[in-house]
Amino acid sequence: MFVVAKELMGVPGLPATTKGIRQALCRYSEGSPELVRKRPGTKAFEYHIDCLPEQTREIIKQRHYKSLIAQAPAQPVDDPVKRSTAIKSRDELAIMRQCPALLDRKVQALNDHQKQIADARMMLAQEVIRLQQAGMTRIAAVTFIVDESKAGTLPEALQRAATLSNAKKGRTPGKGWVKAACRSG
Repeated sequence: MFVVAKELMGVPGLPATTKGIRQALCRYSEGSPELVRKRPGTKAFEYHIDCLPEQTREIIKQRHYKSLIAQAPAQPVDDPVKRSTAIKSRDELAIMRQCPALLDRKVQALNDHQKQIADARMMLAQEVIRLQQAGMTRIAAVTFIVDESKAGTLPEALQRAATLSNAKKGRTPGKGWVKAACRSG
């Protein structure tokens, strides 16, 4: 992940001005030309976050992940195949993929509340996968979403999904819905 000096304004541990940040970035990346490149289409130079101090790097990653989640929250899954397969064993999945009528029957047996819970869990699983594609591990992505949910700082649709995905009272979001979603894919 590359950043420019302007994107680092206000980050604790860095100078307060753009010029000061630029000078610090030059010091941090000195002797490592692979950590610096010209940003395409601009005059700006961008620096890889690996040249930043560890604490600053973590702050930048958290900002990036929060902005990623806020950009385009996942939409509920309306595909009955995806909705149903998220809760099946691997053997059942193979059979249902071969026999869509059986799958449809299983989906129809779910009540509306169960379908809503399945949709909410798939939405959260999609966000975990998006965070993984952005560089997080699965565990880190799940932990990030769980922590943001507990703090109430997820975008509104995701916060509702996190609340709904915990169908049992007193439970916090867990890794089960991610494992189930990943089994289906």
